[in-house]
Amino acid sequence: MTDSAVFEGVRSNIADSLAVPTSAITLQSRLVDELGADSLDLVDIIFTLERKFGINVRETEFNFLTRLDFSSPEVMRDGFLTQPVVDKLADWLPQVAAAPDRTKISPRELFSMITVESICIVVERHLGAARTPED
Repeated sequence: MTDSAVFEGVRSNIADSLAVPTSAITLQSRLVDELGADSLDLVDIIFTLERKFGINVRETEFNFLTRLDFSSPEVMRDGFLTQPVVDKLADWLPQVAAAPDRTKISPRELFSMITVESICIVVERHLGAARTPED
C-alpha cells in the first residue's frame, strides 16, 4: 500500500508538471495514456520529485528504463521485451507484473504501463533506503 504522504506529494508534482487537476490523478492513472505525459514530462517529474523528497531516483529504476536499447537482442526479441528485462521492470511497475502475457510487451505498451503507483513505489523505496542506516 502506498503511503498517503508520498502519494499526495507525487500527485501534486504530476499535477503541476502536466497541468492536470489533482482530483484527476489516482494511483492507477497512467502517465502517458491518461495524463498525457511525454518523455520530457517524465524527466521533469523525476527532477521535481528528487527535489521535493530529497532523493536520487535517476540512478536506479528510471535510469534503467530510459537507457533501454530497444535495438539490442538482450532487450528486444521479435518486437517484444525479453524476459529478463520484463522481470526487472515488473519489480516496480505493477502493470507489467499484471500483464496477461508478459512475453508480448512492446516498448509502446511498456511506457503506457507507467502509473502514478509506479512512481510512488520508486519514491518510497528510496525514502526507505535513505532512512536505513548503512552497516
